[in-house]
Amino acid sequence: MTALYKAIREIARRRPDAIAVETTAGERTSYAELLVQADRIAVGLRARGVTEGRVVVCSGLANDASYIAFLLGLCAAGAAYVPLLADFDAAAVARALRMTQPVLWVGPDNHHRAGVTLPRVELAELGTAGGAAGAAPEGRAFAPGTFRMLWTSGSTKAPKLVTWRQEPFVRERRRWIAHIEATEHDAFFCRHTLDVAHATDLHAFAALLAGARLILADPGAEPATLLSQLAATGATYTSMLPNHYEDLIAAAGQRPGTDLSRLRRPMCGGAYASPALIAGAAEVLGIRIRHIYGSTEFGLALGNMADEVQTVGGMHEVAGVRARLEPLAGYDRDDLGHLVLTSDCTSNGYLDDAEANAATFRGPDFWTGDVAQRLADGSFRLLGRVTDLVLATDGPLAAPLLDELIARQCPVAESVSLAADTDTLSNRVLVVLRAAPGTSDDDAVAAVDKLLAAHGLTGAVLAFDRIPRTVVGKADRALLRRRHITSSSSS
Repeated sequence: MTALYKAIREIARRRPDAIAVETTAGERTSYAELLVQADRIAVGLRARGVTEGRVVVCSGLANDASYIAFLLGLCAAGAAYVPLLADFDAAAVARALRMTQPVLWVGPDNHHRAGVTLPRVELAELGTAGGAAGAAPEGRAFAPGTFRMLWTSGSTKAPKLVTWRQEPFVRERRRWIAHIEATEHDAFFCRHTLDVAHATDLHAFAALLAGARLILADPGAEPATLLSQLAATGATYTSMLPNHYEDLIAAAGQRPGTDLSRLRRPMCGGAYASPALIAGAAEVLGIRIRHIYGSTEFGLALGNMADEVQTVGGMHEVAGVRARLEPLAGYDRDDLGHLVLTSDCTSNGYLDDAEANAATFRGPDFWTGDVAQRLADGSFRLLGRVTDLVLATDGPLAAPLLDELIARQCPVAESVSLAADTDTLSNRVLVVLRAAPGTSDDDAVAAVDKLLAAHGLTGAVLAFDRIPRTVVGKADRALLRRRHITSSSSS
């Protein structure tokens, strides 16, 4: 029996009537009911030729208990899944199918299906009695225990496909649950689509393996609605990106007095959270955001669960993880460097991408691509991507720190800074911004230009009404670089 399914089955045996999954629409599913659904789905998958080591592709599934049951049913069948993200175009879909060679498509007949002949079934049909849908394609066989293939965010370049096996994933999740001190009495509020690791790792499987309650919200809900639901559901844990917390802070003006006192572990992972954001969340929302750090391909590596306003604090390693700093090319400083991690429970790496694996997985080491600073207490503060360092007058400056300076000193609602040169450390930068309300684009750009000059930096500053984002909500730095870095380099 597979590791993940077995672990959840044991919790269902001990606490059958406890709520495993609920939605903000009011649907509730107990652990026992979830396992019944998963078992039926496993039968339906096998009836359609989904055997151990084969892959199922999914698209357009709702954020509800049926999706969770589908994942557990796949585990029970020994199969793996790969989601097609909402922003995939025809080329991305074709690439995903070519790489994984799935035997079945689960989900509605949507735009992703154009020109695809792979057998398809609705998720609801998998859990009902019925005959097989014909012979399945032979497909590609993967190692036993492989259960998921998730995409990296694509915030720096094209998304890569990461494969995980169940056993190391369960061990890694249990270490994280211990690090954040989650128990069966907690409730995890997830506002992310279940297609991405931020939802499954930080919410779904952290909640279920802790025997806790998973609350699934509509990813497209308005911030004011999400703020109200956070309070109404009694959520104790959540993890969001910085812009999500910024939206909640703004929404608090529409719902003054919203009580989030039960939210004892609001976390921020996947991107840099500025001291200004941390302080604003404490002042306006009454919550103390905990810094966390990890990746789709490594798992969770660092965290700070201290109950304090973490404007300057660093993060410590999760049990089983070791972190160190490697010197930056051309700039040797003991407390600043490339963050390198090691762990005995990580993913299998990138599928069919030898170049990326060689650059990232070097023996036992995982080269994160991020710059970190080691603080006096031995903890680590993340500063951003290695490729987003610029050379200011007083030394290397990480792009997120530049954005922090801009937020403090300029009339800007949001900015995204990018190093114009990624191969060498230079003083050239591209800044894309949204002006603060009541400020003209010209005034915002002029203020940022002045700040750059004061720090010995040069480059282009561009103002837009909207900054593009990836499907998980991060600023789409790869798109910004493709569109604007060439023109800024010649300016």
